[in-house]
Amino acid sequence: MCLPATVAPDTAGSDETDDGVGRTVVWRFVDGKPGHEKQSAGLIQGVESIRPIEVHEIDVRFMAFYWRQIRRFLLRDAPDLPPPDLLVGVGHRTHLPLLLARLVCGGRSVVLMKPTLPLACFDLLFVPRHDRVRRKTNVIPTRGVICPTKVDDKETDTGLILLGGPSPHFKWSNRTVGDQVEAIIRETPEVVWQVCDSRRTPQGLGDHLPTAANALRHWRSLPADFLDNALAKAEYVWVSADSASMLYESLSAQARVGIIALEPKRRRNKHVRAIAELVASGHVSSSANGFRLDRGTDSAGFGPENRRCAQIVVERLLDP
Repeated sequence: MCLPATVAPDTAGSDETDDGVGRTVVWRFVDGKPGHEKQSAGLIQGVESIRPIEVHEIDVRFMAFYWRQIRRFLLRDAPDLPPPDLLVGVGHRTHLPLLLARLVCGGRSVVLMKPTLPLACFDLLFVPRHDRVRRKTNVIPTRGVICPTKVDDKETDTGLILLGGPSPHFKWSNRTVGDQVEAIIRETPEVVWQVCDSRRTPQGLGDHLPTAANALRHWRSLPADFLDNALAKAEYVWVSADSASMLYESLSAQARVGIIALEPKRRRNKHVRAIAELVASGHVSSSANGFRLDRGTDSAGFGPENRRCAQIVVERLLDP
């Protein structure tokens, strides 16, 4: 490993729960990007389902608090935070602060992406299979990105159409997307659809949506927990091909999922490859093959990745 474990100050330690079980202290490194933060939230949710935890957030955009903790640990002064058992980060900006904290404060390190630093610097890495990282004992391939899981009783004939926008991987056309939304609504008149845009959705899309899509929900007007709650109850979900995080959130919510096809910008495209694998495995449908979602689509066979990965974290890094 790049970084040896160190002894944390004796002045702090993990709290105990009422039943005497030690509480796992997690330092969660965030960079302000919603997609990154959702991934670490998903893993932490999974760990919390297995054992009691105590989470402390360190925002790498504002480093004064972080440096105060590092200085106090080095001086063996009383820190504001208890020493970490687990340090979790997503996003390249979190990696160096996380590694320095591991060196100075102790704990085991986990990142949820392919890093630019050597793989051996981290105790455990969860990397999407389509990133094709070399096989190492500390590298765990995942089916797409890790995300929080919320599953509720599905409301019959309810659906969401989730739209992204221009991306490095796919060409975006308001007219093309609007035509596909119109076809979905036309082919499934029995379904009550909600059409939701996102931060990346370009202006003018509404001009190309059918009149039947009068339930267009603009992301700025929605509460922060809208998508989680809506996905938990929706029976059907269509997601534009550019929106990888929304795709895997929909699968984790056990909805019947379809992909609104977009033209890739490059022939060799890892996201296109990942979608093709999901279609081939029967987990999702593609609008290229029709606009009705088969009730037999095996979305239920796509188990929550956050729970699987959390179990690996506990077994490898936390259990004695």
